Amino acid sequence: MNERRLTAIDSEAGFRQAIDEIIPLAEKEIRIFSGDLTRMAPEAPARVAALEAFLAADPQRRLRIVVHDPEPMAKQMPRFVALATRRSHMIDIRQTPENLRSLADRFLLADDRHGVVRFHVDHARGKQVLFDPKELGPWQQRFEDLWLASTPCSASTTLGL
Repeated sequence: MNERRLTAIDSEAGFRQAIDEIIPLAEKEIRIFSGDLTRMAPEAPARVAALEAFLAADPQRRLRIVVHDPEPMAKQMPRFVALATRRSHMIDIRQTPENLRSLADRFLLADDRHGVVRFHVDHARGKQVLFDPKELGPWQQRFEDLWLASTPCSASTTLGL
């Protein structure tokens, strides 16, 4: 059951389905890098519920997000904003500096073993990775580098408060 699996993704629906399959596998931390989260659709009721369940299962769990533009969260994602407000002690959101905003890949990582990678925001091509820390190693490092280069978003910008 815990065998390494690499699956190609070639559609928007496939990208979101891969995310839905990864979230329940997370046991400690989910890391997301996105332009503005809209393609990942965290506002979908089932996805918000899955993220809520992930966070509710253990007070040590974390959701870390790096975005280029936090404004769509505040304006278009009230369910996700409500989750971020309820679980603000477990969710950290940062914004990339101006010089990194041309980065066009997107990804969601669950712990160090699972992930969904979209190679370019304008194309649905990507991959879902299950039970493969080695395959995800470069993406884990990329996230940590982006995290360190980014700055915390203010609550009023990120959460629309």
